[in-house]
Amino acid sequence: MLINMMEHYVDERLSELLKDYNCCKCEVCLEDMKAFSLNRLPPKYVSTVNGQVFTRIKQELESQPSVDLDVAVIQAIQHISASPRHD
Repeated sequence: MLINMMEHYVDERLSELLKDYNCCKCEVCLEDMKAFSLNRLPPKYVSTVNGQVFTRIKQELESQPSVDLDVAVIQAIQHISASPRHD
């Protein structure tokens, strides 16, 4: 089974970073924020549990991917908050 680890990273960072924003957190907005973020980040596919562990450790040790992740998620929050697909 293929897993895009970037989806997990985006979920984690989105949950954490949204605490600092007073914006809509409905399912539609959250999914839009995730999609916006993921479309700006490279996928990190793994097919084994070992791959998941290795990828997670590598992500935590490298600072630039973490910065890129935060930038993409923050941009998503700001963009979707400014023009949500609902009233």
